[in-house]
Amino acid sequence: MANVGRTGCASALRPGDDVELRRVAVEPYLRGRDVLELGAGDGRLTWLIAPLARSVVAIDPDRAAIAKARRAAGERGATNVTFRVGPAQAPRVGAGRFDTALFSWSL
Repeated sequence: MANVGRTGCASALRPGDDVELRRVAVEPYLRGRDVLELGAGDGRLTWLIAPLARSVVAIDPDRAAIAKARRAAGERGATNVTFRVGPAQAPRVGAGRFDTALFSWSL
């Protein structure tokens, strides 16, 4: 269990990404909305959120994970996603700009 909690390492307790979003029934909060995703890592949930959302700003403090996510965004042609390096405690994105904030498996 030494890898649990590290970027890119799956938790033994975490459900599959699509299952995770379905279990908490987030689709109505994502569809056509501006979403702030905190603790985005390399974008594992971002790619499920982006097709539903109007826009996604995905933030994580891990520079390497965000670099990987940015490369993937280019490869996927994701035009409604922005990845930023930063902490969840101070995301610096402005007040009142998002309809939904998602913070999943990031503690």
